[in-house]
Amino acid sequence: MSGKVIDSLPLFMLILVLVGLLVAFGASVMLPSQSVAATAGDNGKTITVNEGVSIKVSLDENPTTGYSWNETVTAGLTVVDSKYVSSGSGMMGAGGVHEWTLKATGKGQQQFSAVYKRPWEPIAGNETTFALNISVT
Repeated sequence: MSGKVIDSLPLFMLILVLVGLLVAFGASVMLPSQSVAATAGDNGKTITVNEGVSIKVSLDENPTTGYSWNETVTAGLTVVDSKYVSSGSGMMGAGGVHEWTLKATGKGQQQFSAVYKRPWEPIAGNETTFALNISVT
């Protein structure tokens, strides 16, 4: 009986090594990210994504001051979601973050841009702006 256990030990070890290799190989060959995040620090940068990838853009916003982001996207991007998320501090007048979820729907050079301004005021040229260039492959 003990001879059968010893004889099966190399097979068991081989299986363990193969499983370990599969796990290691699978971890290093993960699918490309299906979601990319961008913040104010990415202003003016260019990112490259595959068609169909979601892009989450998060920018500080404080609508209690009357200011909000006025965004535009090129034809190869679709705004899937746009929402304001408060800071949760509970303090009156505290700002939060505006979050957009975009979907890369068309190949080529695309852009998400936004101007931080009061909607009733004309553009004067000194507003805070954000632009994210997106190369969709």
